[in-house]
Amino acid sequence: MNLSAKPDRAQGASLGIVLATYAIAMCGTTMPTALYPTLQDEYGLSTAASTQLFAIYAIVVLTVLCIFGSLSDAIGRKPVMIIGLLASAASGVLYAVAADAPMLFIARILSGVCAGLVTGTATAYLTDLVSSSARGASISSVANMAGLGSGPALAAFLTHFVPSTPMIAFSVHAALSGVCMVLLALTPDTVAHRGRRLKLSLPLIPRFALRDYCVGGLMTLGFTVMGGCTAMTSILVVRAFGITDLRLLGLIGSLIFVATTVGQKAGGKLVSEKAYLGFAGLMIGTTLIALAPRLHGSAAVLVYLLGLLVAGLSHGALFPVGLGIVLRRIELRHRGSASSAFWVLGYALTALGALGLGWVGQLAGESMAVTWFGITIALCSVACLLLHRRWTRDSVHGTPSS
Repeated sequence: MNLSAKPDRAQGASLGIVLATYAIAMCGTTMPTALYPTLQDEYGLSTAASTQLFAIYAIVVLTVLCIFGSLSDAIGRKPVMIIGLLASAASGVLYAVAADAPMLFIARILSGVCAGLVTGTATAYLTDLVSSSARGASISSVANMAGLGSGPALAAFLTHFVPSTPMIAFSVHAALSGVCMVLLALTPDTVAHRGRRLKLSLPLIPRFALRDYCVGGLMTLGFTVMGGCTAMTSILVVRAFGITDLRLLGLIGSLIFVATTVGQKAGGKLVSEKAYLGFAGLMIGTTLIALAPRLHGSAAVLVYLLGLLVAGLSHGALFPVGLGIVLRRIELRHRGSASSAFWVLGYALTALGALGLGWVGQLAGESMAVTWFGITIALCSVACLLLHRRWTRDSVHGTPSS
């Protein structure tokens, strides 16, 4: 009895360590979110430059996923995770000592390297440990969003309570990354890689799973909202809504991530059966986001927060279902590559949302940019719903879609 329990306890410990590592790695990537107005003032960044600071992270993640997305299938999950954490720790140190804007961008690039290495690898690692693509997708997406959601609040509260050290949050995160490296070093790997040749390749989806990838990919539309709102929310809240309390900025910056995490647990099963509910919720949420800047006073703030909440809940219900669809027929030796291919699409949309909102904001102002952004994503939600219905209907009837 005791002998059989030991492997279960060991696997449970490994699962907990990988989950915690994933969450902490992602936490560092959103820490600047609540501090963008402060960074604008201190380093002289324009609105476009601030959103570019976020977008360059997403572009680096995308690049790393494309180049190294299948690396963990070749050399093992653990080494790739540790390299990612090294980049995360280096990013935190650079943020802490940054003297000018270029150093901020270098720190952000290193943060992107971390996310690019860890995201697909951790998803595959967790799926290996639980031996279920659906459960692996579910728990990895919860860890991802829990980490992302804790970043703005942690940075804001640490900065508020220790104002003498403005970048203290990044020093704390660098230390946490070091602890995770030690714990991972003691954790068994799930990939037997001895004697395997290292061969880098683009993260690819096997031909038989391309339809799954297309159907699941439609459910990543919410990443555009995540990218745009993460890059712009704190700036909009300060400039248009007049809220300057750092603690509130941190909580507002975390709202869409918290909503996404809740949506995964509360709505994932429902959306897996009725996908139209997820797309409809995303349309409603982004419509509210578009409407908020056209209102005044407390009504504008409340409508914007409600839009973030509804969009986050819908995105959280949609994308883990999409990830599960993509991975459901992928065998272990290709799982790292396939999960990275899914995240490539997610981060491409994240970068698109941040860059698009930043460029329009520079030309037309933050408020007008948010309005056009919300309208565009609402219309895209309707288009994705129609495509999803068509492709899944064709799949059921066994006919190819054009």
